[in-house]
Amino acid sequence: MNNVDRKKYRTALGVVSLFVASCFALLTGTAFPRPAKASALTQTVEIQPNPGAGAVLVHPKFGGQILGYDIDRTGTEGLLSEYVALSGGESLVATETFSQKTGAILKIVAKENRTLDDYVTEGIFGNFGLDLFQHAGQNHFLTISPLNGGKFTGKWTPPIKKGYQLWTTSVSQGTPEVAAYQSSFNADLTYVFSSNIAKNKFGPQISLQPIIDVNEFLHPLIALDNKTDQAVLADSQGCPEPICVSTIALVDLTSGKISKFSAGLGVGLVDGLAVDSVTGIAVTTTLIDQGVEFYDLGRQTGFEVQIPNAGNALQAGLDVEFDPIHHLFLVEQYSSTGNPNDPQPRVYVYDEKGNVKETIAVQRLPVSPALIALNPGKRIGFLVVIVEPQHMALELQSFAY
Repeated sequence: MNNVDRKKYRTALGVVSLFVASCFALLTGTAFPRPAKASALTQTVEIQPNPGAGAVLVHPKFGGQILGYDIDRTGTEGLLSEYVALSGGESLVATETFSQKTGAILKIVAKENRTLDDYVTEGIFGNFGLDLFQHAGQNHFLTISPLNGGKFTGKWTPPIKKGYQLWTTSVSQGTPEVAAYQSSFNADLTYVFSSNIAKNKFGPQISLQPIIDVNEFLHPLIALDNKTDQAVLADSQGCPEPICVSTIALVDLTSGKISKFSAGLGVGLVDGLAVDSVTGIAVTTTLIDQGVEFYDLGRQTGFEVQIPNAGNALQAGLDVEFDPIHHLFLVEQYSSTGNPNDPQPRVYVYDEKGNVKETIAVQRLPVSPALIALNPGKRIGFLVVIVEPQHMALELQSFAY
């Protein structure tokens, strides 16, 4: 594994990327309030009797920093990877399953001591756990099925081109179907494709060259619209308006047809994206204006609301995840105060009309987007926690909504 790979994955839950962007935003301006526009959608929302931070904490078996995690959306277990830095640049690395109910570590899937290798939990897709195993400069994707078996049982072998890296996959909504893409910094090019992780099958490679504009759509956020079989991409140039509002692209994963549109919403970097495939609603978050944007993908229209407690870039929304049972979007916020020494993070639960239905106070989050892992049937989730004074991602915290 080269140093670039190690840095990429080990800072994924850290503070580097968004901190730099936040500083830029703080220097160039604070919030850009936008009025919320009316939406024609209506729905009934169930409310959890006791929403809020839960009592379940997950501590990695060997006390290391968490390097990727997820929970089974329809089951009882979760998956995480960890590493403990040792002398000489070596590490203890491991992947483990845990109980959603108690937080206890159930099984050690793999462990290496005094190694340069890494395990990174990529997610849980249906009942398949997926791990990235980095060894001798090569990336291997190992599957765990069933998850409660607690051992690697196969491989996922995406067709990665020479000089390219798999950048990311869409977050699972309880199935093994994903949209993914590979990118090359040398070629300044990205290819999107679909995959069934359980069957290790892949759709055609679709070049984003027609829509790449400098860095826009070179490394976009990606989600899967299961109903239309489209990859939904969100990106922007990352700078202040009017030239750097967000753009949405739709990629037909079978035909390769690409369309894109901008509704003039969302200023700055796009930090989160999730899609309701039933209603065709996509939700994003943006850094500079602290916006939460709601898009109708079919009509290519949208509206924007500002996240509660907005004020500066530290208060912007980060990851967005979707609950397909209750048709709710959950948005995390690093700081509700704007004070990095007392951030008081929040998770906001939105309906598809842009209304905040619940506000959940949680422990200290990373300043860059971190996965909101959901079990919609139980209306619970897990978030990674930055533990002080180490300032490391050392535990997962449950919450109810």
